[in-house]
Amino acid sequence: MSSVALLQTFSITTSILAAGGIASLSIFNVPSLRALPASRALPQIRWLFSRGSHVFPSAATLSSAGFVALAVLALPDNTRITLLEKLLEGLRDKGVVQGYAAAAVLCMGIGPFTAVMVPTNFEMMRMNEEKAGTRSQRSEKEGKGTKQGGGGKDSALSSIAGEGQASEWTDLSGPQGKTGEETSKEDDEKVGELLERFGLMNMVRAVLIGGGGVVGLLTALA
Repeated sequence: MSSVALLQTFSITTSILAAGGIASLSIFNVPSLRALPASRALPQIRWLFSRGSHVFPSAATLSSAGFVALAVLALPDNTRITLLEKLLEGLRDKGVVQGYAAAAVLCMGIGPFTAVMVPTNFEMMRMNEEKAGTRSQRSEKEGKGTKQGGGGKDSALSSIAGEGQASEWTDLSGPQGKTGEETSKEDDEKVGELLERFGLMNMVRAVLIGGGGVVGLLTALA
């Protein structure tokens, strides 16, 4: 199998699998979590955030890099011009280079769009911290949490950084079963709304990286 075929297989497969994984959160996980009280839903969504933050950005980066490499390999074979000139020339001509470039842009598009989701994600992480929730069973067992007096952005940032919690790289335990403190009916309603919003925005991410995979596939078959 040639290097081009390997890159095509890797980039297309990675992006489409990642799209399926991201979409499954919105299609299966979010509805299940919305049926739970906030005291049980918050630790689980926090655990999903932790796992997903390593898997999906890496998949987007790798598949995008693969599509960029394919675009470069498809550039005109003219050694008298620079790589930048080749790239610009290839982008001007409709075809393979444009297709792979578009696939790369779509895959990496989940990065900027995730920034739009940050306020929603942070709000759920803040609530989890305020209710003495942890990132995982191991963090709970070791008594490691990041609960701070006022919660808010600082506690969410501390949670992301893993301050006072078990290392994400060695912690393979599942989600905490329930927050240390009980939640109210108002909390349940608020978390349900946040989860619904997250599910909708998360589907956009699935469409972006999945679209990149489809565009890459169509370009490879062209």
